[in-house]
Amino acid sequence: MSAQEDYPKPSIAWFALVVLMIAYTVSFIDRLILSLLVEPIKRDLELSDFQISLLQGFSFALFYTLAGIPIGRLVDATKRVNVIAIGIALWSLMTAMCALSQRYWHLFLARAGVGVGEASLSPSAYSLITDMFPRHRLGLALGIFSSGASVGAGLALIIGGYAVSAISASGARTIPLVGELQPWQLTFLYVGLPGLLVALVAWLIPEPPRRLTAAKAEATRKSVPFRDVVAHFRQHAETITLHHLAMSFGGMASYGIMAWAPVMLMRTHGWTPQEAGMAIGASVLVAGTLGVIGGGWLGDVMSKRGRKAGRLEAAFLSTVAAAVGAAAYPAADATVTIVIFFSLAMLGSFMTIGCSAAALLEIMPNRLRGQATAVYFFVISLLGIGTGPTLVASITDFVFGDAGYVRWSLLIAPTAAYALSALAFWLGRRPYVRSYDAMHP
Repeated sequence: MSAQEDYPKPSIAWFALVVLMIAYTVSFIDRLILSLLVEPIKRDLELSDFQISLLQGFSFALFYTLAGIPIGRLVDATKRVNVIAIGIALWSLMTAMCALSQRYWHLFLARAGVGVGEASLSPSAYSLITDMFPRHRLGLALGIFSSGASVGAGLALIIGGYAVSAISASGARTIPLVGELQPWQLTFLYVGLPGLLVALVAWLIPEPPRRLTAAKAEATRKSVPFRDVVAHFRQHAETITLHHLAMSFGGMASYGIMAWAPVMLMRTHGWTPQEAGMAIGASVLVAGTLGVIGGGWLGDVMSKRGRKAGRLEAAFLSTVAAAVGAAAYPAADATVTIVIFFSLAMLGSFMTIGCSAAALLEIMPNRLRGQATAVYFFVISLLGIGTGPTLVASITDFVFGDAGYVRWSLLIAPTAAYALSALAFWLGRRPYVRSYDAMHP
């Protein structure tokens, strides 16, 4: 049997990719729906913006990152389709469980459960896709799945905005065996339960044979002792530290914006959840997708011109653009101006993804790339998702002391974070060149 014949039929592979993309979209809906429900949750549970921010970021991110480590090991040892299906079912059920929350800690634990469930998708999906698509199509397949970050986030806010408006218009309802639920609780219930159907469909994905046999995997593990991993990170500590700091600051800004921009539009400008979701979601969908693709292209162009740190320079320029957009849209009052500058912030932010990921892989030996990527996502997820929403809320609650000032918190915190990100990218150029020369003598 040839190597090509080892792969599943194209119809099966593309079916799996479509299902995984749908699951990714569902995960973002369940992850971001809270940003459209801030006001009624605050009112009914008597919460502050700071407490809400912990639900948006810390409770999700902490368990998302911690669960990712053992789940990653599980992906390598068990049937990956089962891991995906169980994960989808878990985060969907935990989203629905948010509807039953009567206390703050109920909602906190439910959001933590959403994080644990969603931690199963990406490592499992990357592993499956690698074993389903031949090398000449692997980049396209992974690119399609990775673009789900912007597509999923955009659709999450658009669909979520419509759902929140429609459910709120119908008022509270009594559910058998549960009792009366307010519109925000019904939203969690209606948004979460359909994910169970996606979990069932995911179970229909045929498990492909692993391209790396157990013997080869063991040989690979033996060839990379842990001391070698530590030694490589120490050798390139300045480069890796500045790279990860740059992406972490950028993540803080981006997640802070997506968590609180819909709230700002509703509080400051009186927009409905549907209007806020449509404006923010469409901007993320279009500008974010163009950014992911355009950032990779710009990094390639600058690198091909002989600039060894060209990818970091592209990331620097992208981050500067994001900072300009982040500083401008909260201060604007006209709808068109808000959308234009918000889109600029998202375009620049998503452009850094393609630039920085390629830059990191260029200074990693092939045998360390998996572990290096795992550390990279652990750091940026914990710092970005975990602290971004809380940074904005902390300024609102503890500096201004007025929820109506969230627009200025959104101007200050993300703009400062993008500026620090740009600074880290700029300072990382020279150490990156040294690392690049060491890896490509």
